[in-house]
Amino acid sequence: MQSKPPPSKISLILAFAAVYIVWGSTYLAIKYAIQTIPPLLMSGIRYGSAGLILYTFARLTGKEKPTLIHWKNTSIIGALLLLIGNGGVATAEKLIPSGMAALIVCSVPMWFALFAWLFFKRGKPGAKVIVGIILGFIGIIVLVGPDSLLNTGTGISPVGILIVSLGSIGWSFGSLFASKAKLPVNHILTTGMQMLSGGLLLILAGTVKGEWADFHPAAFSANSIIAFIYLVVFGSMVAFSAYSWLMRVAAPSLVSTYAYVNPVIAVFLGWLFFSEPVDKYTIIGSAIIIAALALITRSKAIAVEEAPE
Repeated sequence: MQSKPPPSKISLILAFAAVYIVWGSTYLAIKYAIQTIPPLLMSGIRYGSAGLILYTFARLTGKEKPTLIHWKNTSIIGALLLLIGNGGVATAEKLIPSGMAALIVCSVPMWFALFAWLFFKRGKPGAKVIVGIILGFIGIIVLVGPDSLLNTGTGISPVGILIVSLGSIGWSFGSLFASKAKLPVNHILTTGMQMLSGGLLLILAGTVKGEWADFHPAAFSANSIIAFIYLVVFGSMVAFSAYSWLMRVAAPSLVSTYAYVNPVIAVFLGWLFFSEPVDKYTIIGSAIIIAALALITRSKAIAVEEAPE
């Protein structure tokens, strides 16, 4: 079978821009959304509605029909990325600060490198990648700020930290699985199926957790509703679709760099739109993260790969 041509540079740039910039704003959006909407149900309805729109559009405009193996694989991906990964972040943000959640999510590239080597036969991480990962983690610590990390009065929950950590592991493994799994050729159909499956699992998890008892639409604040709509349209339909496509056409080590960039974007968007302070830790941490990103992206490990057949 003839190999597919590599994706265009402009497509890659636009996709990375969506993943870097839009996802950098979702930590704040999730925080607003879960103020009055239970986290698992919010995430489930968010992804379920976005997935239904994309799936319906793909089926109406294309001839491809998903097979049983397609549904099996997209359900596995939806469980790992959305139920465990995103559901973990949304749940944990009830227990820990969003900055702390961003710090823990920074572990994603480390899990990427480890799982890619141990389970997906991608080879041992090179020296530049290892140094870049370590440097990026240090940069996130500086970005959050030692004062925040050492402040025992913030009520940081060990359970919240554990939930985000498990979510990062699930997200990393699911992303690597998605990069090689047998999926529909139509990318929009694939993304819709992943979000439908993950959304239903999140709603089921929220039901088991008893979140419907706290689900009162009349009590939803305007901020929560606006944040929810933003998460559906931009966080799910735009950014998640871009991420799913990138995991099929680009090296996972490059795609995983969003975990370094998102916190930087989040901090600066907060400064731009909400006049949140930007101190020396923000500037120094951002510089370290950019240096780490440069190391990783200059490594041979991030060369664009062929999309799976």
